[in-house]
Amino acid sequence: MKRNNKFFLLLAVALTYAVASHGQTIMTLKECVQTARKNNIMVKNNYNDLQMALEQKEYARSKYYPMVGASVIHFEALDHLIKLRLLDQADVDMLSEGMEDPFTVDDFTLNFIKKGSSLGVTFFQPIYTGGRLTNYNKLADLQVDGRRMLMEVTDDKVVMATEFLYYKIVELHETDKTLDAMEKSLALIHQDAVNIYENGMTNKNDVLSVELMQDELSSLRIRMQNSCKLLRRALAKHIGIADKDIDVDMTFDADIVAPETLMMSTQNAINNRTETQLLDIWVEKSVLERKIAKANMLPVVMIGGRAGYSKLLSKWDSNVLGIVGVQIPISPFWSEKHEYKRKKIEEQKAIDFRKDNLEMMSLEIQDAYDNLESTYRQTQIAEKSVTRAEENLRICREHYRGGLSTMTVLLDAQRQQQQALTQRHSAISEYLQAKTRYLIVTGRNTY
Repeated sequence: MKRNNKFFLLLAVALTYAVASHGQTIMTLKECVQTARKNNIMVKNNYNDLQMALEQKEYARSKYYPMVGASVIHFEALDHLIKLRLLDQADVDMLSEGMEDPFTVDDFTLNFIKKGSSLGVTFFQPIYTGGRLTNYNKLADLQVDGRRMLMEVTDDKVVMATEFLYYKIVELHETDKTLDAMEKSLALIHQDAVNIYENGMTNKNDVLSVELMQDELSSLRIRMQNSCKLLRRALAKHIGIADKDIDVDMTFDADIVAPETLMMSTQNAINNRTETQLLDIWVEKSVLERKIAKANMLPVVMIGGRAGYSKLLSKWDSNVLGIVGVQIPISPFWSEKHEYKRKKIEEQKAIDFRKDNLEMMSLEIQDAYDNLESTYRQTQIAEKSVTRAEENLRICREHYRGGLSTMTVLLDAQRQQQQALTQRHSAISEYLQAKTRYLIVTGRNTY
């Protein structure tokens, strides 16, 4: 009967775990990054911005084509539009002299065009615009290139944010494992304390001290688990699947390599950066805008024509008209020259902005490498600390059992082991993030 009860208890636990984990998706870091690259809201916005830039490029290119228009007109007037008088009033009076029914002027008037229709096609082709069309199209091409580069920069930011959330969850899971192991270790210490107390070798304070630390661990574990749930929701939102319950795959290899194996010269790193190309585009954009401002003060030459059919009298007639036009800006000249000067100042600002940001990049690259080096050392120190803390805990426990040490010393050794394990998880997480950041700021996407 007892065996049956145990069997049903284990089955109930298994079913409860299965229900709790139903629908949860376990994702690797690679899967999280790939999902974020498709679904993150910043990625989607950048993709839409790129599509808008492509449409703007096609719009600018269409300005090279002739401007073509068609017209269809039909009219009917209350009176004839053209009246041709063959005789004036004096001549009509002279002819009507002595007649019973005299003539009027209208009797000697020819009337033309009371209604009519026309069909026509008109086109204009600019042949000189001072560089407007050429520079507008170059500017549109730059916007497309810039949007593509911004997508790469956004991609890097999304990757770093994804890794941060992922490794924080890993860190909390590892901490949970550590706390679980500590609870088991404290259970053994508690049993030792109870045995020693029952044998009259110590007072009950040792037992209570262990129980207080057990309560402290339980409270810490609850807070940690709540934080982990919040981070998992944040990760799901970040990678664009907020409606799913996800968790991270803990079976990954923490590839810790010495910083010098990843080191790159600062100048090469700057040249590799997409941001450097974006700064170049920013300067080129300001140059083109300055040229366009200058072109607005120059004449525009266009050729064109009109071909059509019209019916004003009795039949349809065709006609073709050629047009040559020159538009010379006069009043805009003294207003546009101020816009031109403003664009020149903006061009200089863009050049200064590029120089300043290249210097900032140099500092950022150096800071990323220093951080990588620092976190690498922290992982080495953390590994040694874990080994020492575990050995210290073993010795303190043996001493306590032999009556050579106090419970305070033993619990302090237990806390030191917990801190050492937690610091190791944190150091590995920070190192992996520092490595990704260094690869990104040196223009490498091997992460």
